[in-house]
Amino acid sequence: MRRWDMHSRVFGAVVAAALVVSVGASAAWSEGEPSDGATPTASPSATASPTPTPEPSAEPTPEATPVPTPTPSPSPTPTPTPSSQPAVTSSKPATVPLKPAKAVSIFGTQTAKQAAASKKAAARALAAQKAAKKKAAATTAKRAAAIKAPAHVPAGGLVCQGSGGPGASEQKITAIGKAINAYRKSHGLRSLTIARSSTLVTHAKRMATTGGIWHSGHENIVACVSNDSATTMVKAWANSAPHRKQMLRTGVKHMSVGGAVNDGWLFGAVLFS
Repeated sequence: MRRWDMHSRVFGAVVAAALVVSVGASAAWSEGEPSDGATPTASPSATASPTPTPEPSAEPTPEATPVPTPTPSPSPTPTPTPSSQPAVTSSKPATVPLKPAKAVSIFGTQTAKQAAASKKAAARALAAQKAAKKKAAATTAKRAAAIKAPAHVPAGGLVCQGSGGPGASEQKITAIGKAINAYRKSHGLRSLTIARSSTLVTHAKRMATTGGIWHSGHENIVACVSNDSATTMVKAWANSAPHRKQMLRTGVKHMSVGGAVNDGWLFGAVLFS
């Protein structure tokens, strides 16, 4: 019986030790939590194994994802706002105020005040020109009225068809004299001096106002031409024997000339001496 008891005690101790070891292994696996609802009982003879503290697992540091550098998009060019004044640029700092832009007009780059002044000056000049023309026309009409011209061509005269009326003016005196001297030179004759004759000018105006030609007794030759040309007048005289003879006289040194124009017609009278 004692031997059996001894064996029983030994067996019981072995079983108890096994249980202690089993309980320690279970606690280590469950990290201190009971398994299957059982509460482990610590044995005084057994040394509790320390529960291992789990080391924090080193998490891999995430690699930084490269952020693409944004490509700067071009800033939209601001649409210029229409303005009545041209754009002004300056190399001065922004703190320095810019001078006001000048206005552009049909007169060039000017200030508005200058443009207005130029426009007014041009208007005044045009008005003055019109007034001068009007005054000249009135003066011509007044002089024509003062000419005591016959209403009809006197007997023995010739009518210059399509001519006549008010507005005759003194013209072409020198041109007539030069054309005669050119004709004389073509025939080997000396030139004559040329002088204006107020008497012959008056006679030329009377003929131009009446619309015909005749002799007044103070000239050698008279004529009228429709194209206002002294050269044409001399050619007309050269085609008439009596007039040609007067122009080619050799015993003369001087000629007095009168000329008048009226509506495109030229009237002339010449005296050789």
